[in-house]
Amino acid sequence: MDAKLYLMVAAIIAILYALGFTLFPAYAVVLYGAPAELHLIFAVRILGSVLLGLGVITWLARDFRDWSAVRTVLIGGVVADVIGAIVTASGTIQGTVNASGWLSTIVDILLGLWALYCLYAGSRKPA
Repeated sequence: MDAKLYLMVAAIIAILYALGFTLFPAYAVVLYGAPAELHLIFAVRILGSVLLGLGVITWLARDFRDWSAVRTVLIGGVVADVIGAIVTASGTIQGTVNASGWLSTIVDILLGLWALYCLYAGSRKPA
């Protein structure tokens, strides 16, 4: 499981979430247990646009040949996944979102661990 595979999978996941949040924001809001109010729909669309940008950056990074560039994207992924897991887990525990929040938490944890593994494995390769 190399960094290129991680970057491809992480990009696809981000883009799928982004498309859902951007194209079907009212459904996404309801899926997480909140009422489909205009301000929440707007916030989810903004989140979708950010995820789309992150997904595209991650997708393009899979072709980087310079390890320091790949390492930078992996570190960014770890940071985003750790913060995302904390936010979604706390929101789910507090009841801000329904049990669907656990799926996002699990995705963040798994992607974060995979990115950490890629960082570790990449640092062990001979230069």
